[in-house]
Amino acid sequence: MPENGKPIVTILYPEQHEQAAVSLGRAFINDPAFKAILPDITEPVARAEHLADLFRAQLAIARRTGQPVFGVVYDGRVVAAAVTEGVGHSGVLGLIAAGLPQLPRLVRGVGWGGMIRAMNIVGVLAKHHPKEPHLYLQTLGVDPAFQGKGYGKALLDRLALEARVRPEIAGVYLETGTEANVAFYSSKGYEILGELYPIGVKQWQMYQRKRP
Repeated sequence: MPENGKPIVTILYPEQHEQAAVSLGRAFINDPAFKAILPDITEPVARAEHLADLFRAQLAIARRTGQPVFGVVYDGRVVAAAVTEGVGHSGVLGLIAAGLPQLPRLVRGVGWGGMIRAMNIVGVLAKHHPKEPHLYLQTLGVDPAFQGKGYGKALLDRLALEARVRPEIAGVYLETGTEANVAFYSSKGYEILGELYPIGVKQWQMYQRKRP
């Protein structure tokens, strides 16, 4: 953090991904989609630990496919992270191919049933992206101990900048299953495109069109 207290968003190196996975696991303890993926794990600390394994796999896939991961570092530790994709969205088959080396970790984290539920969610979401070229915010999370400090906003601002400097990009797209997040993203210029219900879990589709 700089002296003026404003968060600095940086590209996370692979050696920082472990810290990012732990922070994301804690950030998504109460997320409806992840509760649906892990319905039998009701204790929050245990769910955070299992989710950290899921995010370790997601980050490993991002490394393998060359997709950027952004983060905020506080006192030497990653406390917020955003996993993103460029315009070449891989789809379900691409994700399966890239994720095969992570299969043992995924099974350990969410079990076979959780993997099937997660792939069902990913499959539905992948079919409903905007048609125009866009950046995709797969995951954004802030460790609960650091929420309310502007770290999420800083990550969104960085993605808006990434879109702004590329003339072929029309905007930034995301989904969220948490109603409180809808108001947060709306306040940052995202509009609701629609709603999806993979495995019965409501997901808002939200899009920030690039400003001229």
